[in-house]
Amino acid sequence: MTESKGALRKAALLDAAEEVLVTKGNANAAMRDFAAAAGVRIGHLQHYFPTRSDLIRAVLERALERSLRRLEETAGFDLGSDASGTLSRDDSYRLLTALLLEHSELADVRMHVEIWALAASDDQAAGALRSFYTQYAAHVQGVVRRGRPELSEPTLRGVAAAIVSLFEGAAVTRSDIAGLRTEQGDHAIIRTAQWLIQGQEAAQ
Repeated sequence: MTESKGALRKAALLDAAEEVLVTKGNANAAMRDFAAAAGVRIGHLQHYFPTRSDLIRAVLERALERSLRRLEETAGFDLGSDASGTLSRDDSYRLLTALLLEHSELADVRMHVEIWALAASDDQAAGALRSFYTQYAAHVQGVVRRGRPELSEPTLRGVAAAIVSLFEGAAVTRSDIAGLRTEQGDHAIIRTAQWLIQGQEAAQ
């Protein structure tokens, strides 16, 4: 089944919004700038995304969905936050290697940096960013649960938050922005996250 015209138009608007964030930065992140980049009137943009917060939230949600699809293709198993089953060392290593690769896309890093900058002075954008990380952490929590089912829910949430922080921080420091990417560093990041997901089993 082909996508509806409405879905295609929304996708085109989100593509334009990402381009503005990556190439022009949050200083040009007003609704009129997003509309201009998409080649539409601001009223057309607001038909789909009434506020800048709605647009930023949609950009982040699509980025997360896109990343999860690619990771599932690489990992070979469901990454839904309520997914079940066990997680082997090979599974976690393959998944974490793919996740680190996801965090190596400079355009995505720049987009997130610009959204962070926008969120620092815009409460609505901050709310959209919090929603993104809540969803992201929930999926990671589901993966950790499969590796360490004995952990309590509060502990699972804490471990998931630590993994998200590790990879999100690495995305910036490994990028051209900071230039700290090395093969040894990448291996250490993956092994650290693998230990968090599987505990002693990962070290065996």
